[in-house]
Amino acid sequence: MEKSISIALKLKCTREEKGLSQEEMVKRLSEKNLNISRETLSKIENGHRTISAIELNVLCQVLDIDMNSLFKEYEEDDLIKLFRKSNFSQKTLEELEKLQDMLKMFIYQKKLYEGKFKPQKRKPLWEEC
Repeated sequence: MEKSISIALKLKCTREEKGLSQEEMVKRLSEKNLNISRETLSKIENGHRTISAIELNVLCQVLDIDMNSLFKEYEEDDLIKLFRKSNFSQKTLEELEKLQDMLKMFIYQKKLYEGKFKPQKRKPLWEEC
């Protein structure tokens, strides 16, 4: 299953992963001669403003990431695999796994409630052997 994640979201996640606030990011960008406001950075990260190649290059330098990594698509089935690729801490991954399991249960419960759940017909275990 292919999941498309915008470049803007990847930039935002990387900045947050590195523990940088938008203000700190803007300060580091200005040190590299890219003067944008915190509001402009917010618009870029939320996909409300296009980003030039020059801006993207400087953002990648400050975040210490390869620009090509922003254009890769993820072919993962769940959030845990996606976040593992993003090098989150083990504690964060465990919390995300719990959250993902809870969401799956809510979806399952909703399908049961709405009568949309169709259990798979299986042979009894003793017949499968």
